[in-house]
Amino acid sequence: MDKLTQIREAIRVEESAQRSTYIFKVDRARHISGRIALVKVTPDNDRRNSDTLSISLEGANTWWPMEGPHNGEARVLSVFPEDNELHITAVRGELPDQESRLRIYPPNFIEPVRKLYYDQRYQELGLGILHSLDSRSPQDEKILPNPVPLSLRAQQREALKLPYRSHSLLIGPPGTGKTYTLAAILAQFLCHESEQRVLLISNSNTAVDDALVKVDEALEKLGDDQRKSRSVRIGKNFTMALYEGREHLLPSSQELTDKLKMLEKHKPDQRDAVGYDSWLNQYENVRREIDEHTKALMQKCQLVATTAASASFRFEALYNRFDLVVFDEASQVSLYQTIALLPLGRRYLFCGDDRQLPPVCVAHKNTQAQRWVGKSIFRLRDKFPNSSQVMLDEQDRMVEEVCRLVSEQFYPGKLKLATSAENESWKSERRRLCETWEKPVEVVFVDDTAKWRQRFMGEVREGSAEMAIKIYQALSSERMQLKSDIMILAPLHSQLRMIRQKAKNSKITNIPCSTIHKAQGQQYHTVILDVINLSGKNRFLTDTLSKELINVAFSRAKARLIILAHESDLNCRYIKAAHNIAKTPKTQFEKSKIETIDLNKHIPIGEHNIDQIKGKLLRLVLKDGSQIIIEPIGIRERYLIAMRPEDGQKTEYSLHFLNGD
Repeated sequence: MDKLTQIREAIRVEESAQRSTYIFKVDRARHISGRIALVKVTPDNDRRNSDTLSISLEGANTWWPMEGPHNGEARVLSVFPEDNELHITAVRGELPDQESRLRIYPPNFIEPVRKLYYDQRYQELGLGILHSLDSRSPQDEKILPNPVPLSLRAQQREALKLPYRSHSLLIGPPGTGKTYTLAAILAQFLCHESEQRVLLISNSNTAVDDALVKVDEALEKLGDDQRKSRSVRIGKNFTMALYEGREHLLPSSQELTDKLKMLEKHKPDQRDAVGYDSWLNQYENVRREIDEHTKALMQKCQLVATTAASASFRFEALYNRFDLVVFDEASQVSLYQTIALLPLGRRYLFCGDDRQLPPVCVAHKNTQAQRWVGKSIFRLRDKFPNSSQVMLDEQDRMVEEVCRLVSEQFYPGKLKLATSAENESWKSERRRLCETWEKPVEVVFVDDTAKWRQRFMGEVREGSAEMAIKIYQALSSERMQLKSDIMILAPLHSQLRMIRQKAKNSKITNIPCSTIHKAQGQQYHTVILDVINLSGKNRFLTDTLSKELINVAFSRAKARLIILAHESDLNCRYIKAAHNIAKTPKTQFEKSKIETIDLNKHIPIGEHNIDQIKGKLLRLVLKDGSQIIIEPIGIRERYLIAMRPEDGQKTEYSLHFLNGD
């Protein structure tokens, strides 16, 4: 089977799998208004729809069978996963009966790419470029000048050569500033190569917004006087709030952006179905007007930024118009989609991290879907010369213990704490004030194991849900004092539903919790990770994605990582590694936190009092007036075995003069 046939098969299977995934049994339905209804759903008895009801279905089309030649139809207005409820709007036909099946079809982002693979003009173009990568001259030896105002680290400066390479990889592990580095590279490239055009593509609207705003910020720091005319954001589903003061990046008039701002400011609660439906119609109309302004700007702006789905839809308008195509979050863009978009430019820079979450593949049991949908360009890493690959290796997000855990388990020890993490501001933001939860890494064991509960439409673990809420409450004082954020992460929506329900019962509103998938790209002072059932029967967690999911979850934490697990989860190497770090005594101490007692108050030292001082920090004043901090861990004859905090190496100090011998 040739590659084109393989890709077509993968697309067919994935489309079919997506269309058969979101089928729910109706529990009850009632009208809220003439065009809006509330539908409560439950999963089918075979549990195949477990954990699929989420807010990502908002905006999807839905239908249900009715007597006669026509089906009932509507659009999903809002989803309330914790209550297993949907608001649907633009209802046509009678509401679904109890026990009938409600089918939900999210927007088909595959369709425009599928059309490219059946278009005689374009179907082989991307595959031809992919094949040619092996024989391409790997690079132009040029390198961009160091943009001094942007303060790049060593490996970030090394990446300044990548825009000139035929095809290159920028690998950015968590916290290494991949998007910041990419923005610095692109800003410098736009300034120094004013005749060359760049297409910036990412997998999601949020990622596009983040990258483009960072490019504009970098141009501003570089003092670029053409900044406001260089770049444009294509597409209508951007986050307006991110463009405050940077409206020049949007393809619209001031009148339209002001109207959009006003609408976002007065967004009604989604529980107010009638008000929200009216607001959403106005909001979408303004966005459509903004989108109509894009055509002219696509042709003239030096940097065009959009999603992979939007680039596929606008393929003909963008075709072969760019010198450099940059794929941000490339490790989350399916390989078949990346290949289809290669003809849009002549050189390619792929940025991402294949050790975090891969592209979503619903039909993951199908061989061709696994190969072309569930994998990214990183699968073909051997096509990239070593000189065209740069891995960022310094991170300034995670405290040292979390960094060490992530580095050793997912990046063979290559990830290290950046020197910028030494400043007092960085340390202050990562303080932990709650004595009960003072450790940077903690594994908390609960007795419960996961159970499937129909009420929550999936697997849940009650003990860890209760513990997550208990820890959240215990950290309330710290949150207020430090203005720090906490996020409860779980791999399944069902567990989040249980957590929200239990929090609601405890009079806690808006408890911060999220799936791990949604949290990628985010960071929080404290992460409470509920792994639910790593040792259970859910193959999604144990086989398919556990490594990538756990990497993302661990690496969201800036100051504290608390893992809720069952003892059997120690069979998972990553939970065991976290447990080992959690129970390892500290070998390095921040001077600002050291609380010591005078060693002289405990002499003579011997077997009679060693247990009293174990684990405490003792201060020893030397003859020259200097001091050392020691942590006693045992007595051998007349010597105190101590730990030197400066380098973490064990040494022995003779204390016989203190003991009077």
